[in-house]
Amino acid sequence: YTSRPIDTTGELRGTMDKQLDGEVSDAFDLVRRLAESDRVRQSFVRHVFRYWMGRNETLDDSPTLIAADQAYLASDGSFKELLVALLTSDSFLLRKDPE
Repeated sequence: YTSRPIDTTGELRGTMDKQLDGEVSDAFDLVRRLAESDRVRQSFVRHVFRYWMGRNETLDDSPTLIAADQAYLASDGSFKELLVALLTSDSFLLRKDPE
């Protein structure tokens, strides 16, 4: 067997986010870019909402999503604080029976 160098370069495109789109030099560059992205963070918060609420968000859930995102930011990315914000929200406490 012969060793060959690994090409770690790549490219992100089609995200419609100028901070994300473009060439990446390696996995660390990709992770850094994703970690610093507001769009990725908001998508993460939205998916956590969907999991814990058991449904997709609606327009009425906007205040809950904004508060959860702000709690996540204010706590330097604490998942616990994100959950506290979601599970003490009106969207969770006042949810209706799906029937």
